[in-house]
Order: sequence, then C-alpha cells, then structure tokens
Amino acid sequence: MKDVVENRKRISLARKLKLASLVWRENGLRWCATLLTYYFASKLAERSYASMDRLRRTRGIPGLNSAALNKEIWEAWDWSARGEEWTPSPEWKDSLLRCVLQREVAPGTDVLEIGPGGGRWTGPLLQRARRYVGIDISAACIEHCRQIFGAAHPQATFTLGAGSDLPGVANSSIDTIWSFDAFVHINRSEVERYADEFARVLKPGGVAVIHHGAVGGAEGGWRSNLTAGALQEIVTARGLQISRSFDRWADGGTVHTLTYGDRVTVICKPVELQPA
Repeated sequence: MKDVVENRKRISLARKLKLASLVWRENGLRWCATLLTYYFASKLAERSYASMDRLRRTRGIPGLNSAALNKEIWEAWDWSARGEEWTPSPEWKDSLLRCVLQREVAPGTDVLEIGPGGGRWTGPLLQRARRYVGIDISAACIEHCRQIFGAAHPQATFTLGAGSDLPGVANSSIDTIWSFDAFVHINRSEVERYADEFARVLKPGGVAVIHHGAVGGAEGGWRSNLTAGALQEIVTARGLQISRSFDRWADGGTVHTLTYGDRVTVICKPVELQPA
C-alpha cells in the first residue's frame, strides 16, 4: 500500500484526469465509485500510519509492541496454520532453511528458540539440536508446541517467558539462539534486556540469529521501534559482536528478500566474554 500511494505523484494531475475519463468509459459508474473510495481510503490510511508512527516516536509510547500487548495478541492468535501464514512461498522457506538456519545452527548442539509461536521453525531446529529450549510469551504457543513436538522429542523443553527474559536457562549453556518473526514486534527496551540474557546464556563462541525490524516501523507491518543502529549499540554495549546482518540472500540464481525493512543479524559472544 505504501509504495502504491507514494508512486501516484509520478503522474501529473492533467494525466490523472485523462486517465480518469478513460477509466470511466471503460468501467462505468459503480466500479469508478469503488475505485475512488479505495483511492482516498488508502491515502488516509497512509497518513494515519505516519501520524501514529510520529506520535510513538515523539511521546515514547509502545504502539502495538509492548510486552503486555504481545502477550494478549499471541495468546488470542489461531495457531492452526503453525505460523506458515507469514511464509511467502515454500521455495522462500526452503532457501532460508538451507542458507541461514543450517549455516548457523550446527548439528548436535544446544539450541534455544525465542518465540517458537506455532512451531514454524521448531521442527528443523529439533532435527539439529542435542538439547532444545523454546521460550515464548504466549502460554497458548507453549501448549501448542508441547502437543506437536513434546512426545517425539524428549530433548525439547518449552517454557513460558515474560517477553524479555530466558527463565531457567543456565549461564553459558547455549550454542545457538534462534528467533524468527518475534523480534520484529519487540521494542528496544525489551531487546536490551534480551541482549543481557544473550550475554549470560550463550557459551563463549556461541551465536544468536535474530530476525528483527531495522527501520523503527517506518515500512509498516506493525514493526517495533527497533532500528539496525540501535541493535548495534545494544550489542556493542554488552561486549557482543555482529558477524553479519542482511535483508536478502542469494540462493543459486534466485535472490530472496525480507519484508518491511527487516534484517537477520547474527550476534556472536566472543570466546573471552564471561557472564557478569
């Protein structure tokens, strides 16, 4: 919607009037009236979103991304699709598994997933994990994942969290943290507390692979106020390091992308960094 609205300025008013006349002749009154409604409604939606974003920034309010709202939203969500409603295509997901998950999550390691949701990535993670811990803010997600994965995977534990912590996870006990489609809805204040937890629970040399918003919600998608620059500051302040960060990846002759200005960032715990 955002691109459609912005691109209208590329046609002059005179040309728009000429186009309107042609559209009228070819489609009739009813269709044109509906088009006009769409035209003004989409423009109003664009301005409303910009106003909400401006208020969130100037007043320091959480928008739809507070921990309390995240808990309520994901408790109420219908997880029967297991999170696949956010998968653009099977090819996109297969490529992400090969080029990102399998590259960063070594087989036979201790894995922690933040925000497993409906289990969209949990199955592939369990295939590689010696020990798996899934932590989610939603009790509905925890119960859903226990029902799907619990019996067949005794190495898996699912735990309820507060949206900024990793309860019950021992210091320096995790090789890889994985989180996809969760941090895009987590505001900076909660990300800072999660980063404290990364430094605590990762083994020296361990990594956190985090899919997150990077433009503070400017591209829509109800993203949080987190930016790529803010994440860099948060990571550096805790003695962690970013090894790579990307918004697209090449797989053979195809380039796959993330939406809404999102990125995947791989955060490393240096070997010499010990928990406080």
